[in-house]
Amino acid sequence: RPYSFYIFDEIDAALDKHNSELLAALIKKYMVSGQYLIITHNDTLISEATNLYGVSMQENISKIISLKV
Repeated sequence: RPYSFYIFDEIDAALDKHNSELLAALIKKYMVSGQYLIITHNDTLISEATNLYGVSMQENISKIISLKV
């Protein structure tokens, strides 16, 4: 039985654009059966996201920004 929540930390760091697109398509395919939290700096994966979260820090205070795409 699949899990309902997955966390990936920069799993795409070593991938080129083509393989990042394949990874994004694979994750989209399995999104119907689970939620995915992916930490990335990769524009390809970011452009396929349904929700984006950013964290910034100013004067030792963290701020979380969210965007539903």
